[in-house]
Amino acid sequence: MGLYMVQPYEAGKIPVVLVHGLWSSPMTWMEMFNDLLAYPEIRSNYQFWFYLYPSGQPFWKSADQMRSDLAEARQTLDPGNANPAFDQMVLVGHSMGGLVSIMQTLASGDDFWSILSDRPFEELRADPEVRAEIAQTVFFEPSAAVREVITIGTPHRGSTFANEYTRFLARKLIRLPSRMLWVTQHAMLENPGFFRDTELLTISTSVDSLAPNSPIFPAMLSAKRAPWVSYHNIVGVVPEDSFWRRFSDTGDGVVDFESAHREDFQSELVVDADHMTVHAHPRTILEVRRILLEHLSEVREISTVPWSPTFRAATRTAHAAPLATTTVLAP
Repeated sequence: MGLYMVQPYEAGKIPVVLVHGLWSSPMTWMEMFNDLLAYPEIRSNYQFWFYLYPSGQPFWKSADQMRSDLAEARQTLDPGNANPAFDQMVLVGHSMGGLVSIMQTLASGDDFWSILSDRPFEELRADPEVRAEIAQTVFFEPSAAVREVITIGTPHRGSTFANEYTRFLARKLIRLPSRMLWVTQHAMLENPGFFRDTELLTISTSVDSLAPNSPIFPAMLSAKRAPWVSYHNIVGVVPEDSFWRRFSDTGDGVVDFESAHREDFQSELVVDADHMTVHAHPRTILEVRRILLEHLSEVREISTVPWSPTFRAATRTAHAAPLATTTVLAP
């Protein structure tokens, strides 16, 4: 698990972090990655990283780990915060990876802790190590480096794919590390009657974490988002006679349209594709390209620091080129 780069780090280029979905890996991004690299203005100004996480675990745990990994990458690659390109990072998440990405830009406040208990966190009795691990899961701040988030086929309100059968099967196939289970058991034994709902601590698989009735989705939808971040959404919708429509209502076959749709994002594009292919669809790749070019143009307008010659030349080109207008297409 962690961040992977296919080329050496380049300080003058903006990082684009591609985050895979449930039961997947960075290999799922190869088609988009290769297509985007074919555009000189993208290739000259962006560097692509891939985030790998254990997709069998609850997505909020993966988000916690990604938060730490991004902070470590900053400390390693730009310890003096001298590289302005690092602070223009773009996250692109497919499926559950979109949830992991969005959580990098939320301010938790007490919203996530209140899922567990209506008593103050300070009253929790536990070893310092256990308290620290629980606090890290439910209390967090948005990343200052992230400026754009693109979600693709993401279950913003959960997925009916997480039904009784798939959840049963996932529990048979997936086991959390014993360390995670120990933290949960320790906290509950030391604090009888303290927790109102232990779901954030006791859910054992990613499929369980995606259940539409999970209390984390209302908390995420209402959480305070970083005001410096722009959000974009791509939704897949398959035809009525598609094989995938046997498993869900209107949507991509895994995520219903009502769950994938976001009215509060800056843009949304509906693509005729199923869940497994929506992130590799040509229209999706063109939309990601549009957003990256638009981001370059905005950075050029607000930047007051010197950038690399390739960055300045490409942003001039991007700024002069007309940008497409994204509209929501009703399924």
